Amino acid sequence: MTGSGKICLLTGASHGLGLALAQELVARGYQVLGTGRRPHAELPADFPDCAYLPVDLTQADAAPRIAAWCARQVAGPLPLAILNAGAGRYRPLSDETAAEMAEVLQINFDANVQLAQALHPKLQGGTLGLIGSVAHKGAAGMPVYAASKGALDGFGRALAEEWRGTVRVRVLHPGPVATGMSERAGRPRDMIDSLFLSPRAVAMTLLDRLNSTRGPDRQVVSFAQVGGHMLWRKLAGGAGR
Repeated sequence: MTGSGKICLLTGASHGLGLALAQELVARGYQVLGTGRRPHAELPADFPDCAYLPVDLTQADAAPRIAAWCARQVAGPLPLAILNAGAGRYRPLSDETAAEMAEVLQINFDANVQLAQALHPKLQGGTLGLIGSVAHKGAAGMPVYAASKGALDGFGRALAEEWRGTVRVRVLHPGPVATGMSERAGRPRDMIDSLFLSPRAVAMTLLDRLNSTRGPDRQVVSFAQVGGHMLWRKLAGGAGR
């Protein structure tokens, strides 16, 4: 996309993979409309120069607030929306509380369904990206998180069929990313952490896949695929910028 078409709404933009996506989008010349839980005063020093709306996706009015804010920022259609915000806890189901389970399901699934519905009128002719996780196949120790990502996977595949020809829907499932989320979720560090993917490399791969007119509606972005994609970009001289 070029010119005025380079506009993106991005949720979960204030840290982790979302922050890497925001940085890469701005580097590619996008006008980014970022949302996140952090207030303006707590944004990281490397947060890019872009519009930002602090919003808690667990609040009942989050989706209409984001949609109304987006409409004020963008007069015409919205070419790209990436629903990336996520939360999870590394613990057995027996240790979860009803409130904590509801929070994870609201952020990872319910809010995305509500946002997709609210943004649909502005997304005509554009692309909706839903950022899932390889945990959608099941993840011992994170059953609620895995359930939320599995639900998002099914929703995205159904929506891709329903909106085919009007809005392109892509569900992208990256492998573990080195964002610190795993530790915040309560998972103890081990040798597997050394295999976690670079946030920047994942962000670049996800954006290239979202902007491609080819490829399936649902894609798993593994370590090998990210590595191969980055090698291809290097050989192609930074294609996709």
